[in-house]
Amino acid sequence: MKKFRAHSLFIYVCYISVAAEENLQKQMQDKLDKEYKMQRQKKVIRVDKVMQKHIFQNVRNPLDEKKNEKHFFRNDDKPNIKWFDTKFNINFPTSNHLHQPFHIRRAPIPSIGVPWPKPQKIRSSSDSLYRIKTLSAKTNLTKCDLLSKAVKRYRDIFFTCHNEHFINNLLNVHNANFTFPIQKPSLEYLMSQPDISRLYLLVMTCPSYPTISSDESYTLKSSSKGIQIKANEVWGAIRGLETLSQLIICINNILIIKRTEITDYPRFPHRGILIDSARHFMSKTTMYQMLSAMEMNKMNVLHWHLTDDQSFPFESQTFPDLSGKGSYHPSLRYTPEDVRDIIEFARVRGIRIIPEFDVPGHSFSWGYGHPELLTQCFDNRGPISGHFGPMNPAKNNTYTFLSKFFKEILKVFKDQYIHLGNDEVPLACWNSNQEVRQFMSKINHISNFKNEGTAAWNFFTERLIQSIKNVSTQRENGAKFILWHEAFQSNLNIPGDAIVQVWLGPQSLVEEVTRRGYHAIVSSCWYINMIKYGVVWPEYYLCDPVSYSFRGDKSLVLGGEACLWSEFITSETAVGVLWPKASAVAERLWSDQSLRDVNEAAPRLEEQRCRMLRRGLPVGDVSGPGFCNVKATANPTFHNDNMKGQKHKSRSSANIQSVYYVSACLLLVGMFLFTFFLQKFKTKMKSGCFDTLPRLMSR
Repeated sequence: MKKFRAHSLFIYVCYISVAAEENLQKQMQDKLDKEYKMQRQKKVIRVDKVMQKHIFQNVRNPLDEKKNEKHFFRNDDKPNIKWFDTKFNINFPTSNHLHQPFHIRRAPIPSIGVPWPKPQKIRSSSDSLYRIKTLSAKTNLTKCDLLSKAVKRYRDIFFTCHNEHFINNLLNVHNANFTFPIQKPSLEYLMSQPDISRLYLLVMTCPSYPTISSDESYTLKSSSKGIQIKANEVWGAIRGLETLSQLIICINNILIIKRTEITDYPRFPHRGILIDSARHFMSKTTMYQMLSAMEMNKMNVLHWHLTDDQSFPFESQTFPDLSGKGSYHPSLRYTPEDVRDIIEFARVRGIRIIPEFDVPGHSFSWGYGHPELLTQCFDNRGPISGHFGPMNPAKNNTYTFLSKFFKEILKVFKDQYIHLGNDEVPLACWNSNQEVRQFMSKINHISNFKNEGTAAWNFFTERLIQSIKNVSTQRENGAKFILWHEAFQSNLNIPGDAIVQVWLGPQSLVEEVTRRGYHAIVSSCWYINMIKYGVVWPEYYLCDPVSYSFRGDKSLVLGGEACLWSEFITSETAVGVLWPKASAVAERLWSDQSLRDVNEAAPRLEEQRCRMLRRGLPVGDVSGPGFCNVKATANPTFHNDNMKGQKHKSRSSANIQSVYYVSACLLLVGMFLFTFFLQKFKTKMKSGCFDTLPRLMSR
């Protein structure tokens, strides 16, 4: 009886297992059906009531309802993406005549394989493509560390494949003309294209450090013989390698490049980014990311605003208390090693670093470690507790201190130029201090200034500049200076070879600077930190340091800078706020002045944004709703001529397949056990072990 019950239980378990397997298969099928329906729904753009009203009132012709559906739509009503007011929209042309025109915010479809900034002259042919499986670099310079490092750096970029998938839901809009800038070629067509494997770099000279007069021009040519980059200086070769990295695209894991000829050079020699690391400390990683983004956009000057009222993060070896007491925190300082690393990271990318130590104003943090440098402010009751103004111009010790400090700076930073700030000097504090007031009275007798405070300011600036020049004699290139435009507007006696940076004011101020013989840098329209809602880069793109109506000396305008003041921007958000908006400034300063078509530039800028994301830079949005495909193909193989397109399986498909494998294995095990026990059951039946079964059942 026990044996009979055991076998009955086994048969019952087998039945349950089979039923459970059928139920599992049904669940898997339901899941597949649900996923299929979801995929189908993703390809459908649902139209809301406003859109329906637009279609029926403006597109459908009630007199021709019986005609073919294609006649329901007018040829002049094809949707397109255009710049409108402060945003990019999917524009429905004839709906603009409605009382409430219908628009959908949408970024343009990115271009494919088009450089940013746009080269001065470029010719390319989509009919002539070349495959790149290997790329062996040959150069005429055997001893140029800058070139060898650049080749190694860009080789990794060249051979990191980000497949162009030619997927965009705009292609599913019915009766619209949204297309990719190029059509996706077939795998067979790509495999039939000739290979090129040589990169020739012909460079005339290899200077150690970039300067204001560096030659960044280059020519680039890709043909069946290979790729050739020619440059007078290594800086031009680096710019050419960046352009080459943007010309190479990846389709079906195959690297290709069009037949291309480029002649390129910058419009302005000074194309900068200002980074403020005093209001919020910018980490070393953030500084590296900024410099990498600058290289991608052919920017060549990092204006490093190192100190301000809030903090002093630069670690001076001569005066350690400046950062020891003036930095926000001991961990928020730039050590000598940090500064050397950042300068070197910039140098190999052809980027100059110009430090700014703002004096005599914006200097409150100097007083944390050396309060004797600053001016004690007074009111009618006496000294104001804790209130210190600009550096004290009446003390000789002030200039002695600054002379020693800038002697150290000239050794640390290699560029010829130093930015001395000289802006927003609060003269009221000087006027409140009796010592300074007596000094100003003496100075005013030997100057032509009507204002005593301005006379003292001029004295401070002249003496500081002369003391820095005195300690710069050991430098091969000496020292030159950049000052904010307040020093110019206040008619201070600044050197004739100084550069005036205009941060506030109209074009007429820049014109006046050049008419008086000074070189100028423009920043007034490129304060990226002034965050606005909407698409703002066209405003930056259309701003020109030297417009067609410019009435000054155009040759004295060196370029401009995009500024990121960090009062309300942190190290964690800085890259996303600045880029790729600053890319618009980069093209304005590099490319031809005639480029002013926002709609033409938008797809290229969208592609540049995707490039920056693909290289690991956490950049932000630039043109509104859209997307970038940033996933790289892991270790793609470029040496197999029989290589087929890689098939990517979705995670859900892989999970379902795994469940089927497990279920099949369990079913086989169950069938094996069932057959085994069934055979034993039959053997026992033949041996008469179950003769009593009828009697048991009759009971």
